[in-house]
Amino acid sequence: MVQPLSGQAIYVVLLRELKRYWRAKARIISSVAQSFFFLAIFGLGLGGFIGGVGKVSYLSYLAPGIICMGLLFGSVFSGVSVIFDRQFGFMKEMLVAPVSRTSIILGKILGGAVTASIQGIILMAVAGIMGAFTPTPALAFGALAAIGVMLLITTGFVGLGVAIGSTLNDFHAFQLLSTFVIWPLFMLSGAFFPIDAVPLPLQVAMLFDPMFYGVELLRWCLLGVGTPMLGPFGWLISLGVLTGFNALMIGIGTYLFSRAQV
Repeated sequence: MVQPLSGQAIYVVLLRELKRYWRAKARIISSVAQSFFFLAIFGLGLGGFIGGVGKVSYLSYLAPGIICMGLLFGSVFSGVSVIFDRQFGFMKEMLVAPVSRTSIILGKILGGAVTASIQGIILMAVAGIMGAFTPTPALAFGALAAIGVMLLITTGFVGLGVAIGSTLNDFHAFQLLSTFVIWPLFMLSGAFFPIDAVPLPLQVAMLFDPMFYGVELLRWCLLGVGTPMLGPFGWLISLGVLTGFNALMIGIGTYLFSRAQV
């Protein structure tokens, strides 16, 4: 008999993920500090040499990409909680409850998406203080839209982290495999350089990178500009790609979690 989804179970697991995140103060500080250093060193240091990209300064161009870096790392590494729960026995306690595994994993994915988005909001505020964004009424609406985009970005990549965590039993293996996946996704996201400034093979690789569309969508929200290659409706293309990626990763993560041995 297939058990239906339980809203209460999803909420309880989500709340647990939020409490765990709030108690890990070192995790919050280190993730924000790492992204701040990228903004300061590359945005201010290298930006003084490069000048700008298109109509915006290099710091402004870089800021959405660095925000996405924080989202990406926070999202994928949240999948390690699956291994923690399995190793310390908490997973068995959850699975004996009369709720479906799908409810449990959806709660984990939503919890990971919310916590990673909180990091993104903090980074967006830090970038604003550093002068990456011009204060305008449009920016206020763009910042609200950016929060929704962050949740969209993180949901898919938390699903990816859960998929990895569901197939592994070792923390070190998870860290190595996640890092192997994360860095190419980040470096090909267009965070540091525009897609039309690189050779064709790199352009093709970037177009197959879902994080590229996340960075693109955040730039539309916060700067009102996008990649000329995608045209004036680049934000709509990015939205469609991210939505499809989310559905795929949630499906794969849920399937692998349902088959995971505890």
